[in-house]
Order: sequence, then structure tokens, then C-alpha cells
Amino acid sequence: MPEINLNLNFADLLKNHGINVEIADEFIQTDLPDKVKFKARTEYTTAGGNINSRLDVMALTDKGEQIIESCGDVGSTIEDAVSRNFKNFSMGSLHPLLASLGCIDPHTYDQITIDEWEINNKNWKSYIGNLVPKIITNSKRPIAPPFQFFDNLELAIKSQRLTNRLHWFRGYYSQLDDRISTMEFLVENVLHDDTEKIFSTIPIIPQTKFYSCRVFIVLKNMDFD
Repeated sequence: MPEINLNLNFADLLKNHGINVEIADEFIQTDLPDKVKFKARTEYTTAGGNINSRLDVMALTDKGEQIIESCGDVGSTIEDAVSRNFKNFSMGSLHPLLASLGCIDPHTYDQITIDEWEINNKNWKSYIGNLVPKIITNSKRPIAPPFQFFDNLELAIKSQRLTNRLHWFRGYYSQLDDRISTMEFLVENVLHDDTEKIFSTIPIIPQTKFYSCRVFIVLKNMDFD
């Protein structure tokens, strides 16, 4: 599968959030705490005259911690697909990722919710990204994400056995016509065995051709600070 190195593009995104960067040894070096460095790329395929692409962003700390987050989309050209990838990533995953890694840019914190959770008798700071929906419908009424989507994910996260300083999670589901077509609860990029159970109470949204919602969450153990 062809891929494109997007370190230059991602470095510009980091600079826009007040982060000093330098590209070296295939990584974007930064002045974030823990000597955080990044790598960004897009893999793509061509199908039906469109470009199906997936942006992969890797973050590494000097403690050996590694976070990998991905998002995909379809574009009419490679440039269009890459632009959509970055837009999706910026809307949902970028800001909780940067905040959890020590970014102090005020705009970053405008885009997330920070909460404190107690899990396994440990205190965690949760960096919660925006809920990012996609909608195809003839209905003119606004469609809010079903409250069960986030509530069920929160309960599932709080039931995990968390032992590291950092943990990350992605929740995603889609509805096609009158059925739930895709469900994902990823724990460190691994699909959780109880994913179907977690999403079993998601209601069907009427008069909707397509609906999806996505959220990215990073937990940081406060006892490590």
C-alpha cells in the first residue's frame, strides 16, 4: 500500500500550537516534556475513482511510551484525502493528545474536556476530545450524539485494569439506514472483546441515511506527576 511521509505537514500543525519542532531521524523532535517526538504518514488506496486514505500519527516519549492514533477518509485526489485526514484528526484527536503530552497552548484546552476519574483506586486525568459526528440525512432537525455513546465508553474505560502512566482509547460507531453497521472500542489500538456489548444500547436515529460518531480519550495517571 503506498504511503506518504507527512512529517512536514504535521510539524506545521504542531508549530501552530506553540510547539517548537525540528525534523531529524524520521521523527519530529519537539520541546514538549519527556522529549516527545512524532511521526506522521498517510497510507492510501484508489477505488472507484476516489482515494481511500488513513492518517497515522505516532507519539513517543523518552520513557518508552508510544501512542498511535489513526483516522481515515475518502477524497477525490490524494491532496483532498490528506486534507480531510488532517481535518478529522484536528477535530477529534489532536488536542487531547497534545494536552496529555504537556502542550500549554490555550487553544488546545478550548477544544477538549478535562475530567478527573478514580479507577482502581488511582487518580487519573482524562483528556477527552470532541465528539465528532458525520451525518447524511434529509431531516432538518439537529442530531446530537446519543448520550449512550459516551456514557457507555466511560463505564467501559473505568472497568479496565490500568497500570501505565498513559492509556488511550478510541470509540467509534456508525449507523447505515436503520442498523448499527460498525462498532469500535479500541484500547491502545486493540479492539476490546466487549465492544458489541458496550454499543448494544445505542439507539437508532430515524430518517437517517448515515450517522457516525467518534471520540478519542487519553488518561494520565496523576500519581506519576
